[in-house]
Amino acid sequence: MIVIFDLDDTLYPEATYVHSGFRAVARAATDRFGGEAEWALSLMLDSLAKRGRGRQFNDLADALEVSGQAVVRWMVKTYRHHVPQIALPAVSDAVLRACSDDPLYLVTDGHKIAQARKVSGLGLWDRFRRCYLTNRYGVHHQKPSPYVFELILKREGARGHDAVYIGDNPRKDFRGIRPLGFRTVRVRQGSHRDVEVSPEHDAEVSIDTLDELLPILARWGWGSGRKG
Repeated sequence: MIVIFDLDDTLYPEATYVHSGFRAVARAATDRFGGEAEWALSLMLDSLAKRGRGRQFNDLADALEVSGQAVVRWMVKTYRHHVPQIALPAVSDAVLRACSDDPLYLVTDGHKIAQARKVSGLGLWDRFRRCYLTNRYGVHHQKPSPYVFELILKREGARGHDAVYIGDNPRKDFRGIRPLGFRTVRVRQGSHRDVEVSPEHDAEVSIDTLDELLPILARWGWGSGRKG
């Protein structure tokens, strides 16, 4: 069985990356414009809690009294290019170890530099046959496009029913590949845990944590051909 994982909020909590990025921006912005880094970090976290994602750098720029989109763009670049202080949870490490004898792949959307630095920060490059950062192929090949999944099947000489994808976002993770016959597992964690979509767009199976994954895979034939 080909086992394919999403990254953010599937293998690790994306909130830890957001916090790491905000801390990097706080340090850089206060070094450049003055103020205390902890104050800047607290301001962005408070903005996130009250307003949701999207306005944190604007709010920080306003508080620092440095207006202009150029400053916000600089903060965005600092966020995307920073070296993240993130770690792979023990359960994810254990699941990847258990699946290490299988063809193992990663497929993730997002800014290609930021995603590459996440993969590096989590020490994942060498744990997969290949890590597919979809934006390297153009934004039109982000999920729900099946493009990179078809590349995986071609590379493995396999068909959709030979593969399973584990992700968290039912708005995009599964609807492009279910018609190809992929088995699909949704991990209900992170910011999309409570999102509801129509059954044909959702995963075949939902679980609350990766602790529950291996029995699902075994039920679908994972590991059945191994000795011992």
